[in-house]
Order: sequence, then C-alpha cells, then structure tokens
Amino acid sequence: MTSLTEILDGRAPDRPLVAPLFATLAAEVEGLDRQAFLADAGKRARLLAELAGAIPVDVLIADSGSGWDARAAGLAVDSSAAGPPALGPGPAPPRFDPAHPAAATVLDVLRRLPAVVPGTALGVTVTGPATLVAAAGGALEIEDGARQVLAVVQAVTQAGASIVVVREDPAVDVEPERYVRAAAPVWGSLRFFRAAGVLHVRGEAGRAWSAVLAGPGPYVSCFDRVASPALVEATVAAARPFGLIVPADPQAAGMPEHLPGTALLIHDEDLAGRIAVRDLRSAVARMTAT
Repeated sequence: MTSLTEILDGRAPDRPLVAPLFATLAAEVEGLDRQAFLADAGKRARLLAELAGAIPVDVLIADSGSGWDARAAGLAVDSSAAGPPALGPGPAPPRFDPAHPAAATVLDVLRRLPAVVPGTALGVTVTGPATLVAAAGGALEIEDGARQVLAVVQAVTQAGASIVVVREDPAVDVEPERYVRAAAPVWGSLRFFRAAGVLHVRGEAGRAWSAVLAGPGPYVSCFDRVASPALVEATVAAARPFGLIVPADPQAAGMPEHLPGTALLIHDEDLAGRIAVRDLRSAVARMTAT
C-alpha cells in the first residue's frame, strides 16, 4: 500500500487511503461521557485500537477535531453543540503549550497506539492557522497563527503521527498568497519528519480557499467535490495529490464515483452525534462506495 508520504514524493496511489473520523465517537463503545473519555489517554488508545481492529481503516486518526490544540493554546472551546467545537478568544493571545492537559493527553494517545495497532498509519487533526487567527479575534496575524500550528505539528510528529490533517474553516477569510507563504514552514516541518500534511477544507470552498487547495503545495489537498465542483478540474489539471471529503451525515447524498488518482478519503467531521457506534462499519464502507 502506497503511503501518503510516498504519494507526496511522486508515487501514484494504489487506491485511496481510508481515514474515517471516529476518535470522539469511540466513547460510545462503553457508553462513556465524551469529555471524560477525551481526557483519558488509556481508554482512548484502547477503544480506538478495538475499533481499528474490527473495521478496515488505513489511517487511524487519534483525534478528529475535539479542539485539543486550541484548548492547549488558551482559546475558548465550546463543544456543547453537535459538530466541530466553536472556538473563541481566550484571556491572552494564543500560545500552544504541549504540557497543557488537552495536549498532553493527545500526545500520550499517539505514543500508546503503536503498541496496540502496530503497522497502522497514525494521524491527528489540528486547527489550521487561518481558523486559529479568526478564533483569536484579532490577537494574531496569519504568520503568528502559522507559528502556533508549527509548534503543534512538531509535537504530534515527535509523538508518532505520520499524517497531520490541518483543518480550515471555509467561512474564514484568507489571502491565498500570504497564507501559502505563512504556512510553508508547517508543511516543511512535516516533510522533515517524514510525515504527510493534509489540508482539509470542508463544505463549499470559496475562490480564495480554492486557490490555496489547487496550488502546488507539498500537502494533500482535501475538499468536498460536490460542494466545490470547480476544484475537481483545477486539482486534476495541477497533477498534484488530493483527497476527497465524505459527509459524516448519513442522510447526505451518496458519494459520486471517485476520481482517478484520489489519494485519501476522509470525513468532514467526527462521526460523534451523526451515527451510533454500531453503524460505524457501514459508515466506513460508504466512504468507498461509488
């Protein structure tokens, strides 16, 4: 199986790698409170390994959008509603602290997983620099946000992540050229650690985000081909690695036929609140159905 790192090095994918997002949904295996579960590295590693052993996955995502890195940077994180947590300014300008309990737990999960899922590629989602800047409410410039994300990326790769999914909110304004310059050290650090970077923009990507996703970055661009159909032609024409985002909502329309050369299939958000854990196998199977 061709790895994402090899694909970024120029090898053609054998088939799309499947990276479902169920790191928070895993709490339902034992009926655990989500926030208590997310604070327990031992239970997280054990239940993720249990699910990965029962369901065919190519990439096991250790955290799929809990907002752990935003918490560790001092931002306000509201997880009370369904979907990705809402981020807001904290009492001080954001500064990522790897010793913060939220970060320490995720890093511990990454260190534990190789012993229980040997040979499985490990990934983690992190908040993108533009989304971080927007959440900080004017306390950061995009270059500052990228430096914070760089610190996060260095921490997770050193803990064992071989794939880092940088998630950006398409509703956030971005200057494409400035963003690309600011984020370059993030992708460069991932390449240095022989890890693969994924730029994940769910939903409808506007003109600015489409320009970033279709650009020649050293990362796998992931987008929703139904919500952003113009990206299909642009990405294929650029002959660069790309992935497709699959809606977590089980009521969403079925996936269209996958594009030749698709490197990765990944959900738009964690499946928690979207499906019951008993339906996880069918949700993962749906990712590859055309």
